[in-house]
Amino acid sequence: MSIQHRYATPFLLAVLSLGLTGCVNKPAKPVEPPLTEEQKAQKAIEDKGRTVLGDGVSLYQNGYYSQAEAKFLSPDVWAASDATRVEALKYLAFTYCVSERKVQCRQAFERALQIKPSFTLDAAESTHPLWGPEFKAAKASFK
Repeated sequence: MSIQHRYATPFLLAVLSLGLTGCVNKPAKPVEPPLTEEQKAQKAIEDKGRTVLGDGVSLYQNGYYSQAEAKFLSPDVWAASDATRVEALKYLAFTYCVSERKVQCRQAFERALQIKPSFTLDAAESTHPLWGPEFKAAKASFK
């Protein structure tokens, strides 16, 4: 057997197998049914609420606490899903705590827990010196 023939066969097999893998039928993506008018309306409400919440978070992160508070209390946010309202309440609590309104901070956490009893803060948030203790107090009073 020549050197060319000894290497040609494995090479051809490799090329053929690579070429054939492109011929394998891939599962088709499931086609989503079109949204009903009610679903479209609810999606629009949720999208608007998430946008306003995002604006509020941005304002909060940039230190504009009173403007952020107004966004978190916006009817657009409160018309959205529980998840959106809980996130707004979390940031509202943070806003209250940084502006030295501890009672409102704890109450915002309590309201979030009423909506979603499994609501928690992440590790960094739960150990924060301003709102960590208020969240723990709200969680303890909720049980």
